[in-house]
Amino acid sequence: MAKPRPGLQSLSRRLLLAMVALVGASLLLVDFGAAYFLHSVLEQNLELQLVNAVQSDARFYLRTGGVRDGRAFGGSVAVYDPSGRRIASFGATPGESPPLGVSRQRGVLRDVVLIPGGLFLEQVAMDTVARPVGALEGVLAVVTLAAVLLAATVAVGIARSLAAPLSSLSAEAARISETGDLETHLPQDHGVREIRDLAMSLQRMLDRLGQMFGALEASEQRERALREMTLHDLRTPLSTVLGTLELLSSGRLKRDEAKEAAVLAQREAARLAARIRNLDTRESDALSELAPTLRRAARGHKLEEGPQGLWVAAPAAEVQQVLGLLVDNAERHNPPGTSVEVGWRQEHDMASVWVRDRGVGMTPEVAAHAFERFYSGDGQGGLGLGLALARVLVASRGGSVDLATGAGKGTEVTIRWPVATAPTGGNGPGAARRPRDPAARQDSEVPAPFGDVQPRKLL
Repeated sequence: MAKPRPGLQSLSRRLLLAMVALVGASLLLVDFGAAYFLHSVLEQNLELQLVNAVQSDARFYLRTGGVRDGRAFGGSVAVYDPSGRRIASFGATPGESPPLGVSRQRGVLRDVVLIPGGLFLEQVAMDTVARPVGALEGVLAVVTLAAVLLAATVAVGIARSLAAPLSSLSAEAARISETGDLETHLPQDHGVREIRDLAMSLQRMLDRLGQMFGALEASEQRERALREMTLHDLRTPLSTVLGTLELLSSGRLKRDEAKEAAVLAQREAARLAARIRNLDTRESDALSELAPTLRRAARGHKLEEGPQGLWVAAPAAEVQQVLGLLVDNAERHNPPGTSVEVGWRQEHDMASVWVRDRGVGMTPEVAAHAFERFYSGDGQGGLGLGLALARVLVASRGGSVDLATGAGKGTEVTIRWPVATAPTGGNGPGAARRPRDPAARQDSEVPAPFGDVQPRKLL
């Protein structure tokens, strides 16, 4: 397919050229038809007038012997004897008589009739036809030129009205391509339906792309949060195991202390192994039953039971790990023995879970930065990732995390997950329950190989 010339690649120019060409061709066809029709009508009228006139003038000649002078009207008359020789005439007529009947020759219309004693000829110049036809053609040419100019003006207006919104959409698409701004709302108030439909289609495409990129960004944030959570979860038990093994290898511990250290190391190693197994099973189930998951995450703290059989749209390992982060924070940032409570309830289509302590609370300055990564306002150590990671993970499941605190008033963190429908065979009457994940066992469920020795914190 031939590539259009550079000057014809513009929509407005193509439309202008097409309209001018169409109007011009149409008017030329009309002009030609009108001139041809007028010429034919005038010729027929002239021929009819000539036929009537030659009969009248011939009778006049036979009656009076004279010939009427019609040169003022462009006519000529001649009389010929039987041999065809001209014997009388007015105006320019041929010396020899033409054949009988009507004929056209050299711009004149002739009619020859037979009369007693010879022939009678009368002719008229065709200029009487050409002049009005020429005048009409001149008028039609002016009208055609005016119509073409009017069509060009209208075409320019229409082309601009069509090209302007298309140019605007094109410029907006180029800007979006350069800046990556998918939040743009394209104007859709165009008067032309096709352009309005195009703008709506482009807007739907932008919205879909925005959703896709938003989901991709949320997925990346979640993956990053999972990596940081892994570091957060593995750091404490690994440090405890390494420190305990270092004490054991030093040989400075008594027998009872060595047993305590071994139990502590074994517990922390089991906790570390459970965390590692969770990494492999985190996405095994997209849903989880809240009650048993929270019982495991409470770690012996006070539990306020909520609705049973309540499912949320988050894996059990992830729910337990988020709650574990909050319980760790409550234990780490408060004096030993501080009351910690865990509970849940249903709020419309959201499951609300809270972790509440009666500890020191946070000042307004610390609370304002509590969800920022690597911020630890109390100076008690830690990576400062707990609340930040919890918010990222919960938000990636369509939930939210809220904080209520005050200096000396304790802290309450409320998490909301979307409520989900229990899976088939999950929690209904008579349904078979899933086998308990060994990775989710309590620390107290880990057998102690050294009898009834209870661990204590090693200084």
